[in-house]
Amino acid sequence: MKKITLLTAFSLFASFANAQEYSTNNIVIKQDNQVFNIYDAEQTIKLRPAEFSIEYLNKPYQEKKNLFYAAQALVTDSTVDTNLQEGVRIDNIPYFEPGTGFAAEKNQVIYYPFLSSDGHQYLYYVSNKDKRVEKTGTSNNWDIYKWTLKGVYQYDAEMDWNIYDNTEVNIILIIDRNLDGILQKGEFFNIHIDFQK
Repeated sequence: MKKITLLTAFSLFASFANAQEYSTNNIVIKQDNQVFNIYDAEQTIKLRPAEFSIEYLNKPYQEKKNLFYAAQALVTDSTVDTNLQEGVRIDNIPYFEPGTGFAAEKNQVIYYPFLSSDGHQYLYYVSNKDKRVEKTGTSNNWDIYKWTLKGVYQYDAEMDWNIYDNTEVNIILIIDRNLDGILQKGEFFNIHIDFQK
């Protein structure tokens, strides 16, 4: 009986350890059955060089109401010096200044973001027909958005992670949920990913 109780307790613990937690203070990174709940502004994780996703809470982009909810992401193969801290204006951060966002075709979900040290991509959701990320559900008053990364756009081609010519990638993600243009706790993440074969 003790063995069954211990086995059940271990199974429940393993399930909770891999459960995703959605809040406005974190993002969730998933690959297969691995789940990383990221609360720290800077964190390093290890993944296989294969498709993974980043999930976060935000609201839909509503141009008619001047509610421009969109995450911004810099994807680079090198460490960049940014001033990511609470109270900093987003417009004053290199790589996120006005004019540094990459244009993409309308209604195009971004699976292969530009690998760059110059600018960022906008990740928004208007509707199922106009989006750059997927909407996967809701949590309280927020939508859950999923950005699936299959690789990067480099050397004028889409490169899957398994042929990417580096063992690491850095992703800086900014989600200005209150639209005030200023970084606050839970709105910015600098994720260093080490690919392990």
